[in-house]
Amino acid sequence: LVFSLLTLQGVLHSQTPVVQEIINQTNIDSLIFFVEELSGEVQTNINGAPYTIVSRNKYQPSNDKAADYIQQKLESYGLTVYNQSFSSSGRNVYGVQTGTDFPNQKYIICAHYDDMPSGSLAPGADDNASGTAAVLEAARIISQYISEYTIIYALWDEEEQGLVGSDYYATLAAAAGDSILGVVNLDMIAWDSDNNNIADLHTRSVGTSLYLKDKMIEVNTLYNLGLNIDIKNPGSTYSDHASFWFNNFGAILLIEDGSDFNAFYHTTNDLVTHFNQPYYLKMSMASFGTLATLANVSGTIPVELASFSASVIHGRIMLEWTTASELNNNGFEIERSFDESTFVTIGFVEGKGTTTKPNSYSFEDLSPFTKDYTIYYRLKQVDFNGKFSYSKTISVEFNTLEDFALEQNYPNPFNPSTMVEYNIQEAGLVSLKVYDVLGKEVATLVNEEKAVGNHNVTFNAGNLPSGVYFYTIIAGNFVSTKKMILAK
Repeated sequence: LVFSLLTLQGVLHSQTPVVQEIINQTNIDSLIFFVEELSGEVQTNINGAPYTIVSRNKYQPSNDKAADYIQQKLESYGLTVYNQSFSSSGRNVYGVQTGTDFPNQKYIICAHYDDMPSGSLAPGADDNASGTAAVLEAARIISQYISEYTIIYALWDEEEQGLVGSDYYATLAAAAGDSILGVVNLDMIAWDSDNNNIADLHTRSVGTSLYLKDKMIEVNTLYNLGLNIDIKNPGSTYSDHASFWFNNFGAILLIEDGSDFNAFYHTTNDLVTHFNQPYYLKMSMASFGTLATLANVSGTIPVELASFSASVIHGRIMLEWTTASELNNNGFEIERSFDESTFVTIGFVEGKGTTTKPNSYSFEDLSPFTKDYTIYYRLKQVDFNGKFSYSKTISVEFNTLEDFALEQNYPNPFNPSTMVEYNIQEAGLVSLKVYDVLGKEVATLVNEEKAVGNHNVTFNAGNLPSGVYFYTIIAGNFVSTKKMILAK
């Protein structure tokens, strides 16, 4: 008895305040509202337009709208979101929260969003809006914290047709050698008609699966969540966790008691009104606490990014972002990609350290793009101690076929050098000259054939006196003049 008490005391002392905080933030109203939107109980807004999701079956158009809804939710939490199409109708949607210490090692929390029956009305509240809503709630909460490991919030399509979406993802991941450390799969987690709080936890001797099972049991005990967990080993293979077992990745399935099966399974009466809400909350808390423990979530993100945008102005790409507050912020590395996969660092902007005041930042990408691109950008916020986190990824369409333009020189006034930028819509001879106030030519900056696109040239006026000068561009029928000031 003494040994048992000492062991229990040791277990209680190992609670993590951050994990408890995440568990406490799990909100049943949020979970239920997500389910109501996904099951058509209430109208939602998708891409700026009202819409009611009446069915999430692969053969119904509202299933693709449900995927849009999921993408919209994940993006609103600042995650980088990917659409993975595996057929003409099949589409996985997942958001990525990049780890600070081990960005290439991943934990996945997932569920399938498609449902049955195949008719035009299929609410699928328990199967599986309950799991989908829980993944979205996990993203809402945990995305605001630092995670040492990368977390993927994944929603699979076509589970009902034989784990099609998750199998596609897991097979590609295995072929690519992805380091998936563990998968927590949620499928039907809101039905408990006899209020006994029994939850089935499926595991197998595959990869880290037994370790994942132990962690969920530990979390349920440590944080007094009140589930009666029934271990199924070897577990069944009827849900998406099995796709990862088949590819030798560790995975577990959390699901309601198989002996108390949902009476409305795969019917038009699978409605949120049949939920056992306290049980649903416990199931969600157990999965969130397990994920936070596995990924070693350590605290809230030090910099609150309020906005991040990109725009093209006369052939130049301007990035702008604001922070609501900053803690220990060394600055931002600006990263660019042309395929949304491989990013390179193209600049750095210093942060404000620690401040509770809002701050605005900007960065101009002056790269000489010579053809049309979709360009992707993200910010890597770096603390003074080396910790870092990524912003969401944004994109901008760069079109070289802009109007002719002559920009104001920068800086202005200047001493002794300044930059002049101009944009050419049609290839041809370009003349760019500088004149004094009397109209005398003092410098020829450009007099040659130029390709379509944005160009710049530096003017060094070290041999000229202070005063007002004018610069004129002639390109085809385009003529423009602007004023510059040399102040020595």
